[in-house]
Amino acid sequence: MRKLFSALLCAVAFGASSAEAAINLVADGDFSAATLSPAWTQSGDTSAQTLGYDYSGTPLSNLFNMVFSDGAYAGFGILGQKVDMDRHFIYKLDFDLQRYHASQTDPVVNDSKVLLDGKVIWQQTNTGGDWTHVTVPNLWSDQGQVWLQFFNKNFFDYTALDNVMLRPMGQVVPEPSSVMMLSLGLGMLLLAGRAKRRRSS
Repeated sequence: MRKLFSALLCAVAFGASSAEAAINLVADGDFSAATLSPAWTQSGDTSAQTLGYDYSGTPLSNLFNMVFSDGAYAGFGILGQKVDMDRHFIYKLDFDLQRYHASQTDPVVNDSKVLLDGKVIWQQTNTGGDWTHVTVPNLWSDQGQVWLQFFNKNFFDYTALDNVMLRPMGQVVPEPSSVMMLSLGLGMLLLAGRAKRRRSS
């Protein structure tokens, strides 16, 4: 019985470590393909959406690195793609964001938000600054394939996006039926072990 219990624990641990080692679910999250299609889909106001090189030389987005830029306009420009999420896992989203605002007189007026499966999971408004790293943990969906979308609008200058990653955190979300079956199985093993000890004594 101890061997079986140890095997069950090893299986759970292996599942968690496998999730940690999983690849990024986002296709071309670093925009190295130098084209948005077919990985990414554009919608909304796309008139100022471009791919270009980052010349800032910051640690997060290296010199001559390809990034996605969303320029100045009043309506939301949307960049998204469908990702396949396993309902048994919790996920973490990482991305790098730059809010470029060069003016010394105009106010910082912008709005950026990220939607997963149609729900806002991150939002930031009226913020300027160099590249910053954003992490959004504990994401989960039971829909299988869902939309991951970046909404952005700027009244001045632009916002840049890079290094988008969606990976499992390694925490399994158990179904109630699975928990019940595992509990029943362990209970039966304990009862069988007790019966065996009584017979031998």
